[in-house]
Amino acid sequence: MDSTTMPEIMTLAPAVVAELGPDWTYQRDEEHHRGSIWITRPEEGRGRGRNTAHLSSGEGGGRQIRLFVDPYASGSAAGRIHAHGRCPALPRDVAIYDADIRFGSITMAGTKSPRQIAAEIRRRLVPQLESGLTRWRERVTEARAQVARGSAVAEQLAAVPGMTPPTHTESGRYDGDRMWHLSWSGSGTPGTPLAVAEVSTTTSGSHVRIELSRLTAAQAERVLRALVQAEACEPGPVH
Repeated sequence: MDSTTMPEIMTLAPAVVAELGPDWTYQRDEEHHRGSIWITRPEEGRGRGRNTAHLSSGEGGGRQIRLFVDPYASGSAAGRIHAHGRCPALPRDVAIYDADIRFGSITMAGTKSPRQIAAEIRRRLVPQLESGLTRWRERVTEARAQVARGSAVAEQLAAVPGMTPPTHTESGRYDGDRMWHLSWSGSGTPGTPLAVAEVSTTTSGSHVRIELSRLTAAQAERVLRALVQAEACEPGPVH
């Protein structure tokens, strides 16, 4: 065949999957053009169950590769088969930046047989996909560790009598900045002191910001002296 047209991808996919191994499955890619197929391998230890074809390369969901022919390519690029590793769906519990992670992308001649296509995927694409997934999961793990650290600090502050329970918000950025907000208003009567605390956590650690208002001069002095005493009790830097 001189070129691989879109319908031929549908014919090639079952044979490519068969060459890749019994754990691989395929399904039509409804999101893109009709000449696109997703081929999927579940995580180690997961069988080839009824829903395997619908797994994505998310956490524990396996590896997913998009196999297609660009219908708009021309010249020497026309009819070439593309195989792209898929980025996992972002986790729901944490925000991470993954635009700089590559999950692999290769092309090959449309004249290759299913066995040759499978061999190219194993040799050239799968290592890239595995590397990308490893980096992606490391970032998810670190993001969750940051959340755990910040949550522990927020709960520690919430244990102070009169403190409100912490509320958790994302910064809206992908730099790992996450925040918890708490407040304290003394007796709650008008004119009593007010404290607003914000716990943030980044890759550099957890930090607390406290705003105090409606303090008398004597209260402000006691707060400052308590900070001086606390700093004096802190161990000095190790040289």
